[in-house]
Amino acid sequence: MSSHSPVVEYREENTMATRTTITWEEFLAAGEEGQRWEWVDGEVEFMSPVNLRHERFLVRLIGYLDRFCQLHPEWVPFASNGIFTMASGNWRMPDASLVRSARFQGQIPTKADFAPDVAFEILSPNDSPSQIQRKRLDYQQSGVIQAWFDLERRLVELIHPDRPLQYYDQNQMLTIDIVPSFSIDLKGLFSI
Repeated sequence: MSSHSPVVEYREENTMATRTTITWEEFLAAGEEGQRWEWVDGEVEFMSPVNLRHERFLVRLIGYLDRFCQLHPEWVPFASNGIFTMASGNWRMPDASLVRSARFQGQIPTKADFAPDVAFEILSPNDSPSQIQRKRLDYQQSGVIQAWFDLERRLVELIHPDRPLQYYDQNQMLTIDIVPSFSIDLKGLFSI
């Protein structure tokens, strides 16, 4: 790989296309503090800013995940700045995620060279349908269980890579069978 910076051409408002691969250091330098971005299909893709409701929901979700992992140390929770490598080579940053602690072999790296076991995503009004579908496909091809939260409809879509889609409404408990004892009271979670 060349030590030169990639040749950059600007496209849409939220993407920056590159003609060469990118190093980790170049990826980190691609944006500014306060921005979030992913490496998707050879492009740095900037993520839209979210609203306060989204952030409040995320804080509550991460609180649930952290409390669960304190009781179940075989799992490790991550917030939205954790970077995971998908089977496609894309670097994704789920809003929150769970990973089996044994996958880290004793030390948590700067970024994971594997996908999370479970990715939690909060739908944002600024997410385009194509961005959502690309992310879902990336997760599916990487064997990730996905929980997509729709704040407007107060609904969760649970997507397993090898099973039919499941829906949970705000009056149910979200359970994920590969994570024993895991459940989230959706009424409490959605009551922001």
